[in-house]
Parts: sequence; C-alpha cells; structure tokens
Amino acid sequence: GYRCYGIDSGVSHAVSGADYGTVRTAAFMGYRMIAAAAGLPAVRDGSRGGVRIADPRWGGYLANLTTSELAQLGAGLPEEMSGAEFLQRYGGITDTATAVRPDRRYPVRQATEHPVREDARVERFAELLGALATRPQDGGAAAAELGRLMHESHQSYSACGLGSDGTDRLVELVAALGPDRGLFGAKITGGGSGGTVAVFGTSAAEALVRHVAARYQAETGREARVFTDSGPGAAETGVLRLEREEL
Repeated sequence: GYRCYGIDSGVSHAVSGADYGTVRTAAFMGYRMIAAAAGLPAVRDGSRGGVRIADPRWGGYLANLTTSELAQLGAGLPEEMSGAEFLQRYGGITDTATAVRPDRRYPVRQATEHPVREDARVERFAELLGALATRPQDGGAAAAELGRLMHESHQSYSACGLGSDGTDRLVELVAALGPDRGLFGAKITGGGSGGTVAVFGTSAAEALVRHVAARYQAETGREARVFTDSGPGAAETGVLRLEREEL
C-alpha cells in the first residue's frame, strides 16, 4: 500500500562542486577533532600534507560513531572554523581527496553531525520498512515515522549547505499536503545541490505527487518530471541482456 516517487527539481547539481568539497572537508575536520578528544594518536603524513590516525574504534568513519559518542566527544565542535586556525591546531585531515584551505571557513559542527545522525536514521528507516511488511496493521504509525525521518534527513543535509531552493520547495509542498492526504515525507537524493527529491506516500497518492510537480513547475518555470517506476538505470537508453548458451 506504499510506494516511492521521484520529482526532478530541474536544478542541475555536481558532486564535484565547491560546496560539496567544503562540506566534505569540514566533516573530516570534525573527525580529526573527535579523534583528538578520544585520545587517538595522529601523525603527519608528509607525502600529502595531511595526517594519519590509528583508529581501531571507528575505522576512520564518522558514521561508525553512535549519537551518544557524538554528544560526549563532539561537545566542543565549533559551528565554524577557519582553515588557518584548524591547520595551526590540528595539522591536517585524513581525507586523501581534499585539503584544508587556510582562507576558507568550514561548517564543522553540522558537517560532522550529519553522517552520525544520518546513519542512525538509516538504521531506523530500515527497521520501519520491515515493520510495514510484517505488521501492516501498524502501517500508519510506521509510515508517519518514515516520513519524519526523511524530512529530518533533508533538513540536516540542507543545513550543511547542500540543498537548493528547488529541492527545498518540493519538500515544503509535500509536507503541506501531509500524511492525511497520503504523502508522508520527502528528501533530496544523490549528491545534493539540486537533482531529484524522493517522496514516500501511499500507492494511491500518484495524482497528488503530480499535483506537487505541476504546482512547482508553475511557480518556478522549471520542468518537473515525475518518476513512478523502478527499473535499470540504463532503461532510458536501452538495455543489453546477455544469456549464457548451454553447451
């Protein structure tokens, strides 16, 4: 009785953009600070100007922290920090794809909190999906919580600086209709800074999803395609099927 829909915001995005790089770097800065608070030793990595951390506890991934560990070890994380101040105090980050720029300010707290809390949301989301399948009589409450988790995820990602006016507006339009109309939640997908919004609703809510897309298109002038089916990613350009011939 439930399904996912997609609405293309018509806003192009690129995961290699400056905003994504800034947020990624800020998250690694937060990890470096948390590792220091936990007493994990860091050594300079002269080959690339960063640091290496021996981390048997989380394996170098923020998503492996629990929310309670974040509350304990991340209490001192700054909202923002300049690259120059960070490099002076911590030397560098463990990321091999980005580097801290002294002249840039980084949203350390939000970028660090997002992957920790997002992992907790994903775990709960998967649990609730199982509940929908095994206890359909509890579907209303589970669907409402699934939608709340999606909205929290979207707000957190946008707060990192990876949202867009288009995707934010689509999520607002879905929320305005709400669970009473069969639309429980929506969130940005992919690399952010535009792209497609995923919508979770009842199987009978397709007309409402198309209404949201039409209203958005009327407001913004952007084409808002609606996706309703699952299929291979190559379906738009054709699919090649290979079969093994029995000898």
